[in-house]
Amino acid sequence: MLYAALVVAAMLGMSTTLLAIAQRSATDQVQRELAASGTVFDRLWSQRAAELGGAAGLLARDFGFRAAVATGDKATIVSALVNLKRRMGVPIAFVVGVDGNVTGLADPGLAGQAAGLWNALDGGQMSGVVQLGGSARHVIAAPILTPQLTGWVVFATNLDAREMQGLQSLSAIPIQAAVFQRRGDGRWADPADREAGALSGFIDRAAKDRLVSDVTTPNGTALALVKPLPVMTGSPQAVLMLRYPLDQALAGYHRLQYAILLAGLLGLLGTVFATIRMARSITRPITLLDAAAARLAAGNEARVPVEGNDELARLAESFNRMATDIAERERRITHLAFNDTLTDLPNRAHFLEHVEHELKLAERNDERVAVMILDLDDFKSVNDTLGHPVGDEVLRRVAARIDGDLAQSFVARLGGDEFVIVTRQAADGEPFERLAKRAGEAAAEHMRIDGHDVTQTASIGIAISPADGMDARSLLKHADLALYRAKELGRGMFCFFEEALNSRAQERRRIESDLRTALHEGQFELHFQPLFDLDANRVGSFEALIRWNHPTRGMVSPLDFIPVAEDTGLIVEIGAWVLREACAQAAAWPDHVRIAVNVSSVQFRRPGLNETVMQALAASGLAPGRLELEITESIFLEGLEETTRLLHGLRALGVRIALDDFGTGYSSLSYLQSFPFDKIKIDRSFIQDLLTRPGAVAIVRAITDLARALGMETTAEGVEENDQLAELRKHGCSSVQGYLFSRPIDAAAVRELLAESTPRRAAAA
Repeated sequence: MLYAALVVAAMLGMSTTLLAIAQRSATDQVQRELAASGTVFDRLWSQRAAELGGAAGLLARDFGFRAAVATGDKATIVSALVNLKRRMGVPIAFVVGVDGNVTGLADPGLAGQAAGLWNALDGGQMSGVVQLGGSARHVIAAPILTPQLTGWVVFATNLDAREMQGLQSLSAIPIQAAVFQRRGDGRWADPADREAGALSGFIDRAAKDRLVSDVTTPNGTALALVKPLPVMTGSPQAVLMLRYPLDQALAGYHRLQYAILLAGLLGLLGTVFATIRMARSITRPITLLDAAAARLAAGNEARVPVEGNDELARLAESFNRMATDIAERERRITHLAFNDTLTDLPNRAHFLEHVEHELKLAERNDERVAVMILDLDDFKSVNDTLGHPVGDEVLRRVAARIDGDLAQSFVARLGGDEFVIVTRQAADGEPFERLAKRAGEAAAEHMRIDGHDVTQTASIGIAISPADGMDARSLLKHADLALYRAKELGRGMFCFFEEALNSRAQERRRIESDLRTALHEGQFELHFQPLFDLDANRVGSFEALIRWNHPTRGMVSPLDFIPVAEDTGLIVEIGAWVLREACAQAAAWPDHVRIAVNVSSVQFRRPGLNETVMQALAASGLAPGRLELEITESIFLEGLEETTRLLHGLRALGVRIALDDFGTGYSSLSYLQSFPFDKIKIDRSFIQDLLTRPGAVAIVRAITDLARALGMETTAEGVEENDQLAELRKHGCSSVQGYLFSRPIDAAAVRELLAESTPRRAAAA
């Protein structure tokens, strides 16, 4: 009996301990859930404010609306506000001008109160709680810039019981939410001006502590959390109180308590033998359950292994179900708080948190962080003409493309048709310009949705840390300013925030813009440098060299604009013009004089080069054999087989192919074996050292011997001295080019040179 009594006492002790553990775990879990819900309410508040702020900002940036505000067109302003109120579901919307006048409110009393917001808005406060129309309301505003500040678009949402019920419905637990404001007499009251009564003292204490605490209400004890709300200048203090009735909070744990009591009763009714066996079988599960409860209370994943089919096994199953339900609920709450519901991309809150993390890593690793805001151009017309379902699908597809193409970057949706890209880059990483271009190209890919063809361009604004800001909000603000500037430049543009940080990029953008103008206005001209045929002792050909006569900058060096033209693809149009103009000029020369035209690797990668050559020959009447296309070895990096196929296609037209700058870069004899070039041009670097470095002589001799063996001509570039010419003659070089004979000259000078070529040929001999 003594042993049985000891066993009974042990069972009672274990049951009491288990109940205490469950009670403690339940209380801790409830407090944690309430605190988590408070955080979620903060994020939902911020998300709603960001959503309305984005809508207000979108309206404030609308050109027609800004024009209406600037001209005082009240009818247009009111119409826009009514439409936006209906779409955003807000009860009050109005405009406060910089002069304090209010537009959009018919009630004079309400308009007078709204005018009182001027000081707060002028001080830069764009969101907060105010007393408006006898009720507490959440006000969100956005400035109207034309580009000077002309006023603010203001939304006001109710904070009454109905609004709180809407917030409560988003919580995974039955929380009671209410907003209280401090009245003039110091007491707290709800939006209906009902006093908080006994809760006033609790609100004062809890607003300072900001901790979950017990509070006694007319309906019993509850756990409560008081969170101060931001208020506009001159408005009374406001707080949000979240309450979770304690009896409801602990209701889910009753089954666990009953299971524990049942296990204890069974232990009391058993025999000594059964008690001993039960004690042995209970020791391990109790230990596991206690450890799991502690992990669960700490916010970690907790599961108890289920063994057998007894009461403790069912208790473990109940505990595991409870832990799984809690984890799933928290996952849903977290996902809702940090992800966009339409695209499933991270939302603004997640973006701000991520940028702060990236900035810390960048500072530690001496890296830069770029924030790029991507905004779809004229997306409103998609919604207006094709409908919002199509517009939503466009947003989903654009989001998927950007997120997929920029897998190494963080992509989020700020709201509306605005996305943000965050990337952290070391000094040797991918240039931000190229990343922005990839993002724009991804957004601009053609889409077919419900039978509609949609092509949507995007503008991008870029801000880079640390120069443009050291926190997320500064970078976002500066990127938004850069986006506005990109929009001014036209569709599909990207722009950096500050000239001092991207003067080179901005200069490239100016050159690109000027290049487009130059193409249309005919600012390009060709100069020609003669190539002297050493066997015939006469000018055998000319190399066409493009020159840009800019109306304000004068002559712009090809070194400055050719790379930009290649990066932007304009080299294709420029190259086509060079071919047409060069063939037209050469058609008037003697039949033995050829024209050489450089072809960029970009032209090779784009389709249509053969057609461009044929059109230039047909338009000019130039014999194909008098046209020589000069290419560099870099084109073979795009793929030897494809490049060789293109070269054979050009050869089939009858034109000549020359390999330019041979001996530098990616020189390989396999190129010469893969395609029989008509000529090899020896790079000027070898000619400059021809008289001073024996190695240069050996290289030149090897190239000329190789070309002769393969049946190819050779041209030496950069010949400036007679001794160089003599050395090249000795080694059998076919032709020479350089300042010894002539600098690049214009078309008129070419005609004069050809006219007097006989005496020049005699002098060279």
